[in-house]
Amino acid sequence: MSTRMQSVAGGLPKCLIPVGGKPILQRILDNVLSAGIREIGIVIGYRSGDVRAFVRKQFPSSRIQFMVNPKFDSTNNAFSLLMARNFYKKEENEQKPLVPLLLLDSDIVFSAGLLEHMLKQKALDCLAVRVKGRHDEEEIRVKVDASGTIVHIGKDVPLSESYGESIGIEIFAPETAASLFDVIEQRVKKGPGRTEFYEASFQEMIDCGVKISAIDVSDFPSAEIDTPEDLHEAERSLIPLLDSRKPG
Repeated sequence: MSTRMQSVAGGLPKCLIPVGGKPILQRILDNVLSAGIREIGIVIGYRSGDVRAFVRKQFPSSRIQFMVNPKFDSTNNAFSLLMARNFYKKEENEQKPLVPLLLLDSDIVFSAGLLEHMLKQKALDCLAVRVKGRHDEEEIRVKVDASGTIVHIGKDVPLSESYGESIGIEIFAPETAASLFDVIEQRVKKGPGRTEFYEASFQEMIDCGVKISAIDVSDFPSAEIDTPEDLHEAERSLIPLLDSRKPG
């Protein structure tokens, strides 16, 4: 709903706010399609008609399915992710093998090469982490063991123990993705899952023995757009860097 962005959003959902002249969602979908991904699902809620209209206009030939979180104004992204369960499992319903799940937040501006880097990883259960640069208490941080496996994720990870910031891009193997939806469903039924970040479900799986690797993506510039200050900083320093890397 971009409640912290209203001074610059003009009522737009955050994913449609332009950064460097191009809406965040357009930048994300450009990168997803460039990485060769064709089955795309978007969970919508606030001003959902605006998002549908934008995607259909900008990506008319792409196979993009929408799922609606009808309680977007009283839930968090874990509940929104649960709305995508049937979309993800439709391949199984059609008696096709499930494929890995790529999960992205809708407020990230990032380098086109980042997804290709993630998709090349041997570990199918992995999470993009920005290790280099300045870090603060606003971030969702990860703590890792000696092998780079995540042992703790959340805003409660002390900065002194943090490996880096989880930027909101993850890849899960089919069996892990299926377990993730099960965990979120149970947490929603018990209550906390309705209003928490989905990283709480990541942590539950980690505590149960699922190994999720932290992949350092510091060499691929990215920024999460949460505030007007984030937007101004991205347009000042990130967008020129991304544009300079475009071919031609």
